[in-house]
Amino acid sequence: MHSNTMTRASEPATTAGTSRRPSDRWFYVGVTLSVILLNLVSFGPSIIDPSARTVPLPLTSIDLAHVLVSVAWLLVFLAQVTLIAAGRAAVHRRMGIVGVLLSVALIVVTWFMLVEGARRGFDLSGDLVPRGTTVDPGTFLAPAEALVPFGVFVAAAVWCRRRPAVHKRLMMLAMWTTTGAPVAHLMGHWPAFRALAFLIGLVPLAVLFIHDRLSQGRIHSVSLWGGVVSFAWANLFFIVIAHTSAWHAFADWIVRGR
Repeated sequence: MHSNTMTRASEPATTAGTSRRPSDRWFYVGVTLSVILLNLVSFGPSIIDPSARTVPLPLTSIDLAHVLVSVAWLLVFLAQVTLIAAGRAAVHRRMGIVGVLLSVALIVVTWFMLVEGARRGFDLSGDLVPRGTTVDPGTFLAPAEALVPFGVFVAAAVWCRRRPAVHKRLMMLAMWTTTGAPVAHLMGHWPAFRALAFLIGLVPLAVLFIHDRLSQGRIHSVSLWGGVVSFAWANLFFIVIAHTSAWHAFADWIVRGR
C-alpha cells in the first residue's frame, strides 16, 4: 500500500541474510484465507436461501458497492501476502497503492452503507434484524466504530512500510477489525454462537500472540498493544459509548438531520 502498503505483509522481520521458516512466511496467507472463509460462511446463507431476507436480491447500489469494495480489499490483501510469501516483494510494493485506495474506499462505502441502513431501520439480509422489526439509528450506526481502528492501523502501516515487522502486524490488525460484521451475521444464522461472542473477540489476539511467541520467542509490541487497544476500544464503545444519549443524539443528527 503506498508504494509499500499491505507492504511486506509477510516480509522478513529478521536481520538481513536471515531467512524465516516456511511456516512463518505463509502464516499471513493462512490467516487471510480464514477471514475470507469466515465471510463466505457468514454471508453465504442469505444469498443461497434468500427467503428470510427483508429485501430480495439484487442489492441496493450502496450495498453492492460495499460488497464489491470489501471483496476487492480482501483479494488484494491475499495477493499481497502471497507475493511476499513467494518472495515477490517488488511486485508487492507496486501493488501497494491499490491497497491504499481500496482502504479509503472501504471506509467511505461502509459509512454510507451504515447510514442508509439506519435510515431504513433494518438490514437487507435479515440476519441481524428479522423481517418486520426495526432498530434505532444509534444501534444501527454502532458498527462504524470499527472504521476508527481500521483507519488508524492502515495509516500507521503505510507510515511504517519500511519496517516489515511492524508493518505486517499493523495490516493484520486492520484486517481483523473487518471481521465484526461477518461474526455478527454468523451469530444471526446460528444464535448459539452469541454465548461465545466474547471469546470470539479474543481469537485475533490469541492468534497473533501465539504466532509471535512461536516464531520469535516473544509477543511483538505491535501485536500486544495494537490488539489490546483495539479489543478495549470495541468493548468500551459497545458497552459504554453506544448507550449514551450523546451517541444517540449524534446518530439522529446524521441519519435524520436533527
